[in-house]
Amino acid sequence: MNVSFTNYTEYGIHNQAVHYCWISYFLFTILSSFIGDSIILLASIRYDAFKLHKAIVTIMQHMAVCDLLNSFNTALLLVTMISERNNLGSFLCSVRGYLPYYTYPASFFFTAALTTIKLHIVQYPMHAHLWTKSKAHIVCGIIWICSLATPIPLLVIDKDNVQFNYLLNSCVYGFSAEAWTIWRPVLSSLASV
Repeated sequence: MNVSFTNYTEYGIHNQAVHYCWISYFLFTILSSFIGDSIILLASIRYDAFKLHKAIVTIMQHMAVCDLLNSFNTALLLVTMISERNNLGSFLCSVRGYLPYYTYPASFFFTAALTTIKLHIVQYPMHAHLWTKSKAHIVCGIIWICSLATPIPLLVIDKDNVQFNYLLNSCVYGFSAEAWTIWRPVLSSLASV
């Protein structure tokens, strides 16, 4: 049984203190993320301020871009949280519904790649010169492409299944198509491998 949280009277946030706390939290998250990621990108691209290995700095740049996409997604959530209704329109609501399924796995993979490359550089310092900036960009490109493995099945199975959820005050993917009774356990087990 699939429960839909599309009824504001039953599932909406009615306590104004809780509502304002969530708005403050999301606003703080967006501002701190935007400022921090902008500093990282500006300092690493324009001023070459990080005296780290070039491959590590390249992965940090891709992580910052991924985090900016997450911040954009949180900004869409903030808009719906402030207005307490869906005023994004169908396109932005779909973006809000699908974007986390792309950026969250990418963020996990970037963290794993950064940790692995740092370990390889520390463990084998004589091979550190093999990790060039272009190889790091290739690894990051593969991560961006592999991260598409999560949202593409959502689009293929039921692309119009994004709905506004008053429990979360956000547009979310519904997983309500009949095919998800078969595919959800299969994709969940594949994702956990």
